[in-house]
Amino acid sequence: MGKEIKIIAHRGASAIAKHENTLEAFDIAIKLGADMVEFDIRRTKDNVMVVFHDDNIAGKKLKNITYRELNAIAGKENYRVPKLEEVLERCKGKICLDIELKESGYEECVIDEVRKRYSYNEYSMKSFHIQTVANIKKIDCNIKTGLLVGKERAGIGEHIREYFPQRRLKRLHCEFISPYYKMATSGFLYRMKKNGIEVYPWTVNKEKTIKRFLKKNVSGIITDRPDIAIRLVRKTEN
Repeated sequence: MGKEIKIIAHRGASAIAKHENTLEAFDIAIKLGADMVEFDIRRTKDNVMVVFHDDNIAGKKLKNITYRELNAIAGKENYRVPKLEEVLERCKGKICLDIELKESGYEECVIDEVRKRYSYNEYSMKSFHIQTVANIKKIDCNIKTGLLVGKERAGIGEHIREYFPQRRLKRLHCEFISPYYKMATSGFLYRMKKNGIEVYPWTVNKEKTIKRFLKKNVSGIITDRPDIAIRLVRKTEN
């Protein structure tokens, strides 16, 4: 291919595992040989850092329930929500991490847990929230950070700001941007490359779309189907 594009397993191998953001999903991603696993972090009422995407479960906000209550609900669907420390231990020495913080207020707790176990070149952190990214850099400027863009519901002004994020990226000292894949047009990729910003589009799942991005100026592909992406990369290399 002439360049190395990282395959990042979105919420673990989320399309293959029974449940996303679980130890099972991360184990599958590791076994497949993905370069990184992407996962989400939230905090429960009793201040437990958990790996979970939505802000609620069965209509109950995570911030209003305890970790035990969270897993009592998840257990009815035959899965368990892991703590951040469990995921960090499970992946240590096996795969790199693409960590998304869903909210602000617990950046330092996350950073402390990650730095105990990982070197700077083994993980990155990102968020949709500008203040969260700014807080991460303020706590530790050596952490590789990125801004997520591509909101489903946004006005024309917000769409324009997301499509032209250079000023925000410079102000935040971000090393990468993670756009919704439909935003990653040739023009967008050209501007990011010109500004020295790596691009990791999400969520690239269809085989033909993965093939297309493997030929573009992206540093990585975030996908629910790391199995397909890895197969295509190996096919290209042979």
